[in-house]
Amino acid sequence: MSTSEKRKTNDDGRWRANCWDLHPLVEDLRRPVAWSSSSTIFTAHPTQPVIIGRLFPSSKQFLVVSPDPILRSLASYGPPTVISVSPNDNWLFAFFPSHESDGIACLWNRGSCVDAWIVKEFWTFSRGAGVITCAWAGTEREWSTSADGSSFRLPFRGPLTPVSNPTLLLVTQAHQLHVCYLCTYVPPFKTLLCSLTHPHSTAEDQLPGTMHDTLAGPKTSRLCIYAAIGFIYGESSILVAMRSRRYPTSDSLKPAAYNDLDLGISLDIPQSQDPSPEEHVPSLEWGALAEEQTIELCEVKLRFDGTLMSLISQPLPPLHHPFPCMSGLTFVCSPPPKPDPSASPRTSPKREKQPLRPAEHPPTFLVASFLDFEEYSTIPKSTVVAYTLGRAQSSTAPTKTAWTIHQVGERSFFPHVLALSCPAWVSINPRKRGLIALLAGSGGHMSRRKLNAMEVVVGNIVVLRVPDLADDPEWEQLPIMAPIGRAGMDCKSLHASKYSTHLNLYYVPRNISSLSAALVTSLQSRRSIADIAHVLAVPAVSMDTIVDTLRGVWSAFEINVRAGLAGAFSIADVLGAAVELYRSVVALSSLAVYDDEKDLLSLLWRNAHDMCSIIACLAAFDDCREPEGYDLEAIWQLVSLSGWAVSFLAKLVEECLFAADLADLTASTNDLQPKLEPVDDTNILSLDESKPPLSSPFDSPILLHLTHPFILTNLIAVITHVNRFYHSLSELTPKGENSKIARDILMDVIGCSGLNLRGIEDILKGVVPDARNIPLDEARLSLSKCHPVPAQYPLLRKVVHALYTSTAIDKPRLFIKAADLVDAFTSLTTIEHSIKEQDRDVVTKGVLIRHNPSLLCLRCGYRSGVGGEVSVAGHVSLRWRTWEKMWASRCVCGGAWVNGNI
Repeated sequence: MSTSEKRKTNDDGRWRANCWDLHPLVEDLRRPVAWSSSSTIFTAHPTQPVIIGRLFPSSKQFLVVSPDPILRSLASYGPPTVISVSPNDNWLFAFFPSHESDGIACLWNRGSCVDAWIVKEFWTFSRGAGVITCAWAGTEREWSTSADGSSFRLPFRGPLTPVSNPTLLLVTQAHQLHVCYLCTYVPPFKTLLCSLTHPHSTAEDQLPGTMHDTLAGPKTSRLCIYAAIGFIYGESSILVAMRSRRYPTSDSLKPAAYNDLDLGISLDIPQSQDPSPEEHVPSLEWGALAEEQTIELCEVKLRFDGTLMSLISQPLPPLHHPFPCMSGLTFVCSPPPKPDPSASPRTSPKREKQPLRPAEHPPTFLVASFLDFEEYSTIPKSTVVAYTLGRAQSSTAPTKTAWTIHQVGERSFFPHVLALSCPAWVSINPRKRGLIALLAGSGGHMSRRKLNAMEVVVGNIVVLRVPDLADDPEWEQLPIMAPIGRAGMDCKSLHASKYSTHLNLYYVPRNISSLSAALVTSLQSRRSIADIAHVLAVPAVSMDTIVDTLRGVWSAFEINVRAGLAGAFSIADVLGAAVELYRSVVALSSLAVYDDEKDLLSLLWRNAHDMCSIIACLAAFDDCREPEGYDLEAIWQLVSLSGWAVSFLAKLVEECLFAADLADLTASTNDLQPKLEPVDDTNILSLDESKPPLSSPFDSPILLHLTHPFILTNLIAVITHVNRFYHSLSELTPKGENSKIARDILMDVIGCSGLNLRGIEDILKGVVPDARNIPLDEARLSLSKCHPVPAQYPLLRKVVHALYTSTAIDKPRLFIKAADLVDAFTSLTTIEHSIKEQDRDVVTKGVLIRHNPSLLCLRCGYRSGVGGEVSVAGHVSLRWRTWEKMWASRCVCGGAWVNGNI
C-alpha cells in the first residue's frame, strides 16, 4: 500500500492504525535490545551481523567486534536475533543466524572499559535449532531497599553454580536447553543439553543423544518460536515455557514440486519398483503452518555433586489458550517475605521439638500476551493471560511436591494493543508484583490547538498488577509520542523494529518518592545510576526533589552503617552520585535557565568531585607511607598529588578571604549579612530583579570543606600528608638528578603558594569539635546540596576570621603569581601556565600526555591515563601500582571508563 493511501485517513483530523501496521508484533521482526548495568544499550545492526553499543544517556556509539567466521563472510550471516548481557556486566552473548549454513553463537568478555569487549568463545547451531532466548544462572543475589532505608539481599534465584562463571542457559528452536559454562578449574568451554519435551537427564561425562522433536503423520517440523526462562527465589529449579509452530520439512515439499507440471495424462511407463509408503504423503494444509494453541512447560534442575554438573528435565502439563498468535511470554517472580525476628521458637521447649515448617514461597506467575487478527479486516484483539505456578504436596507421595498450574487473570485491551511488556522493578518493592505494559492506540484526534505540533500521542505506558492485570493506581500513565507522519504505521514508534535505523527511548512510570530507594539499591549493586539521573534531570523536576532524593540516600547510608550493612557502597559513592545528578541537570537544562544557575550547578558537581578526589588522594598517601617517610619510587606521583592538594587549598583560602571582605566578621549575631557596598548608578538599569541574589557570603560551595566533619577531617589529613612529605624531602640528600628535580619542584610549589601548611592545619584542627556539634540533619542537608547551609554559617565566620587574621597566609604570594607578573609585563605569550582540569589526570593529578591513549569517565567527563607503566629510573613502585589498580575499572567519582577516542 502506498504512503498516500495510508495517510488519507488524516484528512478528517484523525490518525488510524490498520491491522497490517500491527502485524509485525507477531512476526520475527523485533530488534533485540539489551540494557546493561553500566547503562550501555546493545542493539543489532539493521542489516549487518554487528552489535552496536550506545552509551546512555549520550549519543556516543561503538561497535562490538564479531567473531572471525562472521568477519570473513559478512554476507552469509544476518543481524543477531538474540542479545543478552550478564547482570554483573562482565559477559555478553549474541546469536547470529546464517543465510546458508549453521548459525553462530558468541560470548564476549568485558575489559576495564565499558566499550571494550573481547571474543571469548564462539560455537555453531544447526539450522532449525537456533537460539530463541537465554538467561544467566548463578548470578549474585540482588539488593533491595526497604521503606526505612535499610538494605538487604534477596534470596538466590535459580541453581547455584559455585565452580562455573559464566553459566549461560539457551533455549533453541529444537526444544532443547543448552547450558554453556566456563569452569574456574578447567579451561575448555563446556556445554550440556537436554530435551524440554521429554523427560531427560545428562551429565558432563555422558554423550548427548538424538532429541529432535518430529511429529508423526504429515512431514512437518515443530519449531519453538517463543520461550521464557524463569528462576524462582529460594529454589534451584529452572522453569521454561515454550510456544511452537509447525513448518513443512524439505522432504514434504518435493512431491508437490515434481507434480506442478503434471497434466494428468498417463504415460503407461512401467515402474521399476513399487513406491514406498512414505511417498504417499497427504498434502499439507494451511493449518499445518499455524501456531500450536498450547504453551509447553518444563522444569529443569542443574546440579553439581562436587565433581560434575548434570541436567534433569521433567515436562509439566501444557497450558491451552485458543488465541492463534502469541506476542509475548514472560515469568513474573517475587521473593518470599523477610523472616520476622520476633517470631523465634524460644517461647516453649515443646515448640523446639516440633518440626519446622518449610518457608512458604510466593507463587510464580507466567504472563502471556496474544493477538487475534481474525479476518485481517479490523484492529486485532489484544489479550493478556496470567497463570500461577506453585508447589503442592502430591496425593500419591506425601513427601514429594507437585506443580499446580491454573489461570488467575485475563484482560482484553481492545481497542488498544499490547505492544510490549516486561516485569516491574523487584528491587524497589519486592512484595509487590507488577508488569510494565506498552499499549498502542488504534487511532486518535490530531491536535488542532497546536497546528505546528510535530508529534501526536499514539499510546501510553502503564503498570499492571499481577495477577489480576488491572492498572496499578500508584503509578501514573505516561503518553507515548510519535511523529505525525508515522502515527499508527509499522509500529516503529512502539517497539524496536529489526529494520529501524534508530532506537526510541521512553520514560517508564516511576514514583518520585521511591527514587531514593532505587538510588540506594543501584549503589549497593554497583550499577549505573544514569537512568535515575536522567529522570531527575528533566526540567519538570525541581531542585528540591533532587536534594530530597540525596537526603534520603544519606539517611539510608547512615542506617546501613549502624546496621553494619554498608560494605557495598561508601561515602565516596554517594558523592559520586551527587556528581552525576547535578551534572545531568546541567546537561539537560533548557535555554530558559539562566547562565548563573548553570554556573552554580557546575560548581555543585565540581565541589562533590573535589571531595571524591580528596578521598582518593588520602588513600594514595596512606598506601605509599613508610615508617621513615614515603615511598620514593613514587616520588613524581606524590609530587603531582601534592601540587593538586596545594592548589585546591589555595583556592579554598582565597574564597575564605573573599568571604571575609564581603561579610561583617565583627557582628555579634548569627545573622550574617553582606557588607553594604556603594551602588554603581551606571549599572542600575541593567539589574535583573528576577534573579535571586546571593543569600550569604558564606554560600559558596567550596566552603563546605570547612564545615562538614567528615570532609574537614579528610582535608586536614591530606594537608598533614603533604606537609610531612614536604619536610621528608627537604631533609633528604638527593642521590640522583631525578629526585633532586622532584624535590625542587615540590619546594617551589609550596613556597610560591603563600601558605604555611602547618599553621593552616592547626587552625582547621581547632574547628573540628565545632563541626561535629552541628546537628546531623543540617550536615546531611549540606552534603545533599553540596554547599553550606545557614546552620553552618556561624562556624564559617569563625574559620574565616581565624584564617583572615592568621600569619600563616602570605596574601601577596597567594593572589599574585610570578607567572602572571611576567606575562602582564612582557606580553610575550598568551598561553595559560596553570594546568587546566581537562589537561590533568583525574586520578593521578598529573599532566596528561596528549598522544598517549587515555580513558574518559562517563560520569564527570574527565580523562585519565591509569594502567600505564609506573616507574622511576627503571624502578616500579608497587605501592603506587596497587593504589592505581583501584581505579582501573572506575573513576575517583565512581564513573565507568570508556576509551578516550570514542
